[in-house]
Amino acid sequence: MPAQPLDREFEKTWDLFLFAAYCNPLPVKVGMGTADTPDVRFDLVHPTSRQLRDGVTCGLIAESIMIPVLVAVTFIDHSTVHWGYMAGAIACIVVSISYQSIYAAITKGKAKPTSQANAWFMIACLALAGLACIELSTSTPAALYTPAMLVGVIFVSIVGDRRMQLVVDLYALALIALIGWVQGLRGGEYIVSMVIYASTIGVVNFICARTVGSLTGQINFSQAIDSLNECFDSVGIDVVRPTAETFAEIFARGLPYVADILPAERVAVFNRSSALERYTLLAAWPDVKADCADLVHLPAVPVSLASNTVELESGFCVLPVGYATDGELFMVIERSPDNANTDARTAESAGLLAAAFLRVTSRANFVNGLHAESRTDPLTGLANRRSLMERLQMEMAHAIRAETPLSVAMIDLDHFKKFNDQYGHVVGDTVLRSMSAMMVSNTRDQDMIARYGGEEFCLVMPDTDLIGGHHLLEHLRRGGRDSVTDLGVTMSVGVTSWDGLEDPVTFIDRADRALYQAKSAGRDRVISIAAYTEPHTGTFD
Repeated sequence: MPAQPLDREFEKTWDLFLFAAYCNPLPVKVGMGTADTPDVRFDLVHPTSRQLRDGVTCGLIAESIMIPVLVAVTFIDHSTVHWGYMAGAIACIVVSISYQSIYAAITKGKAKPTSQANAWFMIACLALAGLACIELSTSTPAALYTPAMLVGVIFVSIVGDRRMQLVVDLYALALIALIGWVQGLRGGEYIVSMVIYASTIGVVNFICARTVGSLTGQINFSQAIDSLNECFDSVGIDVVRPTAETFAEIFARGLPYVADILPAERVAVFNRSSALERYTLLAAWPDVKADCADLVHLPAVPVSLASNTVELESGFCVLPVGYATDGELFMVIERSPDNANTDARTAESAGLLAAAFLRVTSRANFVNGLHAESRTDPLTGLANRRSLMERLQMEMAHAIRAETPLSVAMIDLDHFKKFNDQYGHVVGDTVLRSMSAMMVSNTRDQDMIARYGGEEFCLVMPDTDLIGGHHLLEHLRRGGRDSVTDLGVTMSVGVTSWDGLEDPVTFIDRADRALYQAKSAGRDRVISIAAYTEPHTGTFD
């Protein structure tokens, strides 16, 4: 099959391109200013499905082991059990199970990870309350039970955001303080106990932030890369020329993942037309209809585009993300005030983010370039025969649905072989390009001109009857003769209209018969013949 070598060549070239892109990321320039306080770079803003699933699994396993053990220890060698507290523990467990069942029934398993994290946060709080009630139901020293509270703290550190972590830390400390007070701790002993537990919870949170937090960022970044590739795949590769509209769909789907890598208030992608010096908004997040015109006036924008580097500042970040046929593409990120670091790790994130979008836009241009090349004549830039047949099929279907006429013309440059022999192929190629440009500029946008082969061209004219097509081709013939008067090149043309039944090959063949009649009649003229199914088939010039 002819397509197989092209596919293999594409895969080899694309692999080399990806290797070069990964090995040579965009440089990142960090803006000058007051140094930010070092902070953990990755915080869980939007929990991932994988992270939530793993955290819930670990939490359920830990609780399923710990609660039965604690209950068993409570009843072994204890003559006194406070059944009121035990009933409270059972109630917490029952309420948490009921809450999760109702939530699952309402959402039908299709809730977003953020919503699921909020639900499991509530269940974790109920579980901590249940553990506290179990401990209060016995006189066993608090040291045996309160470490179980750390399970809930670790669980929320995995599946929750900063707000949840702060709340559960204070909540756990409050429960531990209540347990200690009820069990008789007073004075210095009580204070020392609370300091120890508060310190332990603080250390646990710090470790989780450093380990789980960084792992979360890597997962989110990987998912952002996968999402961008899926965006491109969903758009498809059948667009002949990638324009700003093509990339707008890719960016609209990919921008929500930017905040997972570089916390942001607003994200916008613009297209800059170099010729018109005009900025066009292609996509925005979180409000797709937001007015982001203020972002293009940032001083970092022209600097980033001129140097092709990522400009990272405490308030904003500008990333060049590729090119479209309409101009340069760049992204502006208005950064979150709470995460406005400009340290080396944040700069690395910005560079990786820019490289991810750049790979997507570059691949779109590359694939669509191959697509366009396979359907375009390399000399004239016109459509080739393959594109002609596809377009003709579409116009035939449209003519049937709309009950409108459809005409086709075959155009041939007279004595072009002799012209090539006399002036050479370089001048001949120039004439072909000149005639092609003349025909494109003198036809409608809805018409299609294709190079059929050699010096032959085919013109498809939707919504045009035989008489209208004849007049249009007379105009083209005179314009072509005037444009190359010094060289003496003329054209012969055959025009016909579709009968509503025949296939594209037969349709073009009849136009070719009309062209043959024009050449036989002396060339430099237009001959039109009606469809075979019309009652009076004839010719006129």
